[in-house]
Formats: sequence, C-alpha cells, structure tokens
Amino acid sequence: MAYDVNGTAGVVSDLPAASPDEVKGQMTRLLDQFVDDTPGVTDALLLSRDGMQQVRCSHMEADWADELAAAFAGMAGLAGGVSGPMRAKLPPQQVLVERDDAIFLVTGAGIGRAFNTSGGSVATVLVVLACSDANIGTIGYATGRLVTRFAPFMTTPVRARDGQSDGAA
Repeated sequence: MAYDVNGTAGVVSDLPAASPDEVKGQMTRLLDQFVDDTPGVTDALLLSRDGMQQVRCSHMEADWADELAAAFAGMAGLAGGVSGPMRAKLPPQQVLVERDDAIFLVTGAGIGRAFNTSGGSVATVLVVLACSDANIGTIGYATGRLVTRFAPFMTTPVRARDGQSDGAA
C-alpha cells in the first residue's frame, strides 16, 4: 500500500525518488509544522531505536537532541521489556513522562528507509516535548496524526490498532 504526502492510504504512482537528505528535509518540515500548529508543543525529535538522532525540528540544538535521543531510546526499550498482565512483552504504544518543567511523549514511528546510508531500514521513535500545562489529549492526538504523515517515508509505517483510524501508536 502506498501513501500520499498527507499519510492517506491510496495509490501513489508519480512520487519521484528522493535522496536521504531530501527526505530528512521534508520530515524536518513536518516536525516544524507540528510544533508550530500544536498548542503547548515546544520541540519534536525522531530517533532510531538504538538512540541516534535522525530528524529534529529545525530550532532544536543538536547536542540536546543527541542527549534526548539516547535517553528516550533507552526508556522506550525499557518500557518494551516490561511484562504486562498476560506476561507478554509488547512494545509500548506511548510512554508519558510528566515533570514540573515539561511533558515528554514517546511513541513508535515506524521503520524508515531514509535513515541508513548502507541501504537498510531503521526502526524509529518519536519524542514530543511540551509545556507542563499542555493538554496531553490534544498532543497525543496530534502526535498520532504526525506519525501517520510520516508513513510515505517509512518502509513499515505504524499501523492503526483496532479502534484507531489515524495510525496513532
């Protein structure tokens, strides 16, 4: 199944091949638009599951993004290693960290084809930072829509679970 630029499933036959730098530029624009359009959101970062920064909103400092990427990849990994009530270890749909100074929302974002220069694909995690008084419901919904918009850049987009129509993870 192919996706259009809005993440809507359908047939896309005329998409030109894009270089990894072009794809990262397009995804940076999506992150910037998400930060600008979502009340309370201050930053967003896409990272690999092994803790490498892949794409960040354009105003975010690279060193801070590297620090967050390492920390939240570890957190996502730890959350996936916890057995649930049925004793299964499943990847988390979302991890939420609330602090006095910020809210962090961590969610899977699919497997990207543009992030590995050797031609392989990379599993990704999206980290959204928001003000401590932001509406987490609004941010969670907008984050799910952003992950859906990433679908054209992913070899394996996050799939909607039962009851979710927008691909939120």
